[in-house]
Amino acid sequence: MVRLLGSALRSCRLAVPRTVPAPSSVLRRGAYRAYSQSAESDVAVNNDRPHASGKPSAKPPQKPRTVVDLGTPHTLATAQGPAAAMMDEDALYITHPTEGPRKLMHRLLRDACKCPQCVDPHSKQRNHRTSDIPPSIQPREIKWNGRVLEVQWTNDLPGFDESHTSRYTWRELTETHPNEFHSTSGKGRRRLLWDKAVMQKRQHWISYNHYMNDEPKFSAAMRQLASQGLIFVKGIPDSRDMVERIATRMGPLRNTFYGSTFDVRTVPNAANIAYTNGFLGFHMDLMYMNEVPGYQLLHCLQNSCDGGESLFADAFCVAEYMRSHHPKEYKILTRLFLCYEYNHENHVYGNYRRVFETGYPGGPLVHVNYSPPFQGSLLTSQALRNPKDLEEGMAALKLFADLLQQESNIFELKLNPGECVIFENRRIVHARRQFNTATGQRWLAGAYVDEDDLRSRFAVSRRKYSWMWAQE
Repeated sequence: MVRLLGSALRSCRLAVPRTVPAPSSVLRRGAYRAYSQSAESDVAVNNDRPHASGKPSAKPPQKPRTVVDLGTPHTLATAQGPAAAMMDEDALYITHPTEGPRKLMHRLLRDACKCPQCVDPHSKQRNHRTSDIPPSIQPREIKWNGRVLEVQWTNDLPGFDESHTSRYTWRELTETHPNEFHSTSGKGRRRLLWDKAVMQKRQHWISYNHYMNDEPKFSAAMRQLASQGLIFVKGIPDSRDMVERIATRMGPLRNTFYGSTFDVRTVPNAANIAYTNGFLGFHMDLMYMNEVPGYQLLHCLQNSCDGGESLFADAFCVAEYMRSHHPKEYKILTRLFLCYEYNHENHVYGNYRRVFETGYPGGPLVHVNYSPPFQGSLLTSQALRNPKDLEEGMAALKLFADLLQQESNIFELKLNPGECVIFENRRIVHARRQFNTATGQRWLAGAYVDEDDLRSRFAVSRRKYSWMWAQE
């Protein structure tokens, strides 16, 4: 068996044994057979997820390792477990037949144990510190039963005897964050990009009653909000308090200097252009704050004026179009910082943000930051410090603005009383047409919910209704 596996690994990095071993394997320290260094040199390990480029990112150290067969191909297909493992004094090297190899340092593997001794089952809090793990800790026994990797330890933490067993599923070994970056509820999730034609077909409306009282339909709405960044609630009772109820169904209200909720209506000498009846161009809210609200709600209470239509566009869709068709300009906007400010008598805020913000260099877009009405001075911008940079930066910014303004990218509707829009603030730009206050009244109640709270809601919903949250 060991010879066959060694030969397979020399010819193919992801090879699995051709013979069918016993369905359960037990490995004990002192009973290992080590590979020669020449066999090891053909094995590469990629432990750089989620930033993996598809190329091996790390090679195991050139020292003898123990090879361990951990299950049959049939068991692997049904249990989604590792196919084989090798071990040296520093790490386990586990290979999965479809997901590739993974390097598991002994101390980090021990640190990941979530048994009741290590993590309190009620509070979900740890009972030890990472720094408490002895440098000399090593697996004493490794067992695979087709579903769970079990490890018993030598030189374990103080207070843990030899009966302590760490258990890990393959998912626990590969998805170490409860809301993984690339998952359908994570920060780097794949979005459904839309333009006018797509949103006209896919706009998601849910009744207030279903939103508040029907958990599966609420989860479906959250799935659409995570994917499309824009949903609508209808049939809302005629009360100013409803926006708070709708918002807190998703998470705590985000309090700002506007209050925990706010009113959008015309006022004299307005401190915000939103509180006038003039045209309000595409923007995102509160870019000048250190922690920008993740999601915004606008509940229509009155809208009898001529005009006042709401406009929305998917800035991610436009950004991805630029990535494909204008890569130079896209790259410029991933580096270009714009200044945003709110400078009034009683409130002063300011911040610099990249127009296109990615999770990591070359990674997926996670935020767009764009709010022309609240831009500050760029005189001190380091990204525009010479004529060439200025020309290219302005050209890229103009291209983005022009694409957003194309009619084919704009979804327009006039909210009626009893309707509420919910949208992702750092993805969806919103605007409003001018309206005539002589012909009626326009009054919207607004609120914010932070991105962390919505991603938490998405993750809980994904856990309860996983089939709803499969990739589209």
